[in-house]
Amino acid sequence: MSLRRVTCCHRPQIFRKTAVSKIDRLRLKKEARILRQVQHPAVPRLLDFAERAESSELFMERMPGVALSRVLQKGQSVPNACLEQIGDAIRHFHELGWNHADIKPANILINESDAYLVDLNGAAPLGKKYRELRERSFSPSFASWKQLTGRGTVSEKDDEFSLELTRFLTSALRHPFGGQSVAAFFSLDPNDIRLTAESFGRRFRDCVIQ
Repeated sequence: MSLRRVTCCHRPQIFRKTAVSKIDRLRLKKEARILRQVQHPAVPRLLDFAERAESSELFMERMPGVALSRVLQKGQSVPNACLEQIGDAIRHFHELGWNHADIKPANILINESDAYLVDLNGAAPLGKKYRELRERSFSPSFASWKQLTGRGTVSEKDDEFSLELTRFLTSALRHPFGGQSVAAFFSLDPNDIRLTAESFGRRFRDCVIQ
């Protein structure tokens, strides 16, 4: 695939990722393979992927906006439509047989009323047993119970959990588990679990209980 130049106001809008170590090169190759399949307005387009003797390089469309994590740090509000766009992108990944597997504010870019989902380093094939994955990359404070424990198979519900946690944080401006993983929630005594869960809202509560 030849590198296509994407311009905006006559300036190149290309994002380059370089990998040197064996594991990072495998992740980058996987990301390129997935991006070749993806056709969604909330996901950057693959422009080129090159493997050389000592490194691999991936070129993709540079999406506008700033990370949702920075937006929330500033206490700014985010249109509901933004996370709906992300949800639609996630469903597109699922239709292609992949979990993004690392849904979190740092991997979501916000540009006014538009949102973009980036970074497929941790993507995992749906239906694959977690213990059979060659490597796993995820953020514990946004990961589902199965991701944390490495039990069971990769499921759409894992991404749905991370998205609903992100949605809760965006609305409440606080992490539901105080910045820790869902394991911290289940380590509470039963009464505290009940009281904490009541503050979640039905949608997120259902994801936690599952």
